[in-house]
Amino acid sequence: RDMTAYFNVPKQATRKRPFVIISFLFTTLFLYRSISHETNQLIVPTTQKNVSQASSKIDPFWCDALKSHFSGHWHHDYAPVEMEKSDSEDLWRNFFPDEIQWLKGTNTPSFGRTTCISYERMQSGKMYVTKLGNQCGCGLPDFKPSLLKWVPNETLNQKSPSNSISENYGVHSSLRLAHNLAESNHSHLCFVGDSIDFSIYDAFKVNLQRASKLQQNGQLSYKYPVLFVEEREFEVNVSRTDNGVHYVPAGWRQLKRILQTEVVLYNNDNSKTAKFSYFQHYGWSPWDVELLENCNIIVMNLSLHYDSDSGRGNRFGNPLTDDTRAAITTLVNFTTTTTTEKNRIAIWRSTLPQHFNTKNGHFENANITDGFNCVPLKISFREQSYNVVHKIVFEDMCRRDHDLKGSCSSYEQHCTANIRETKYQTTYQFRQSNNLTTWVNERENPVKIGTILQWDISDIFDNHLWHPDSLDCTHYCYIPQVFDAAFERLDLLLRIKLKNI
Repeated sequence: RDMTAYFNVPKQATRKRPFVIISFLFTTLFLYRSISHETNQLIVPTTQKNVSQASSKIDPFWCDALKSHFSGHWHHDYAPVEMEKSDSEDLWRNFFPDEIQWLKGTNTPSFGRTTCISYERMQSGKMYVTKLGNQCGCGLPDFKPSLLKWVPNETLNQKSPSNSISENYGVHSSLRLAHNLAESNHSHLCFVGDSIDFSIYDAFKVNLQRASKLQQNGQLSYKYPVLFVEEREFEVNVSRTDNGVHYVPAGWRQLKRILQTEVVLYNNDNSKTAKFSYFQHYGWSPWDVELLENCNIIVMNLSLHYDSDSGRGNRFGNPLTDDTRAAITTLVNFTTTTTTEKNRIAIWRSTLPQHFNTKNGHFENANITDGFNCVPLKISFREQSYNVVHKIVFEDMCRRDHDLKGSCSSYEQHCTANIRETKYQTTYQFRQSNNLTTWVNERENPVKIGTILQWDISDIFDNHLWHPDSLDCTHYCYIPQVFDAAFERLDLLLRIKLKNI
């Protein structure tokens, strides 16, 4: 599909922050970030390779690993951490020298916003003091450094490869995920959602930048060292027309740019490349669905910009139930549409816990009891309203296969959708009601069945001390191990679906 009408591309990106490896153990490594705002050229999408998925038979080893990970828990060692020799070796592989001092309880700065901004100027990538999305710092009064490790439930996982995977906390899982995406040819992962998805995208990028630096320092070794990490910014043409109609709504939540990071891994004259992007999606936006056509994997969520009580969106007022149905319909269509990108993958991300001091943890001004502060949840994160709404809609439109003992199919939703549904704002309904002509194929069978994977990471983030400050109990500060555990689960989820990953 010709996408040149939708994007403006910056000129040739300028490399920033090069790092040259002086160790003979690694090929020359570069870490650079490039953001350009020039818009006088058009992006021409690269043709994706035809890819294939694994057969329906799921590898029991990876299935057990995934189930074990879902049933895991956090192990905390708070500063000052007492170190054995083996612990020191793990620390050296995963943390910078000053971070190790913080974990030992020495030379510890404040981790609030002011300190974070000063570190951000140095583009350090340090834990606790690196900006993620729009947030900066781990500024809650009771926050303190901790040596974290996500511990899988080994009773569910006697022979799984996850035994060796989860022993290595730190940056390894993010690096492994990037490597496996490149290996599988599903090389373009797209995060679609609000500022939480922006933070997740940013954390993936920063974790890979950390991996590159640790490799340069001779601290971390991996089969495919990071050659470079590059971020670009593409401006989106918000004046798009169809049949003479300007159809992109205006407003501050309008998608005006797409962030895209490319990571190149290199070993023995063999380079591998993966891309991941962030698409701002503050509420259901069917006019922007066309921009996702070059994605191989879509990770999507709708939640925080809908009222937690009424369920109405604060952008266009549509109910979250209806918009979730429309999003599921789009994801089903994405995975079943006949294109050169065969067997594309759709993933639904769970809503992360909010820890405001309210009856359900959600932000509601009228119900703040003792001022603004982040507190443990009074209910389960799975009972928070957004996840409940999503569960109800998925149960209505989809089914899970629970009948196969030991199967991982419980993490897959097999959803049936009518892509020409008009009861809620599907892409078809939006384009039809606005007299748009493209993407409307009346001859195509409208009823489709597609698979949507479930990336539930609410349990991983359920800690009220991991927010930036007492006024923001929604976003999460940069703790590498927390995001790395989430990416490990995503990697395991993809392993049950993809061949050669």
